[in-house]
Amino acid sequence: MTLLERLRRLASFLPAFESTAFEFGKWNNPKSTDKDAFTLPFFVLSETANAFVKEAYDLGWVERDFDWGTWMGTPEALNLRDTPASLVNATPAQLAHLLTVVIRQDRFAEGSLVASYESGLLTGILRRAAVLAGESGGSD
Repeated sequence: MTLLERLRRLASFLPAFESTAFEFGKWNNPKSTDKDAFTLPFFVLSETANAFVKEAYDLGWVERDFDWGTWMGTPEALNLRDTPASLVNATPAQLAHLLTVVIRQDRFAEGSLVASYESGLLTGILRRAAVLAGESGGSD
């Protein structure tokens, strides 16, 4: 699959993510019937959010051989994450790095993926993918 196709498929989630009716998911706070048991709340992705994560893996946007734990603390990563003006100039490789961080981090810190959605980071990544798909103009 070409980079252009990968960008377009990633960007296809943008209309849903930008919709005011879109729900990324919900927190589940299970009640324990055992007074000695404690169950932590967990986040359940919506069908669309779950499809987005699956597609990110399937399209290779979540990089398998990438030290995301180290990269996430670099000035480059922090700037892309925290400065929308930097994100609008992100390269496809930087988008892959960011997606790897936010998706993989959620496995270790429950709720970090929804926090990335709520902060606008995920939608910003999708907007940039859409622009890059348009800029590619059918090449690649």
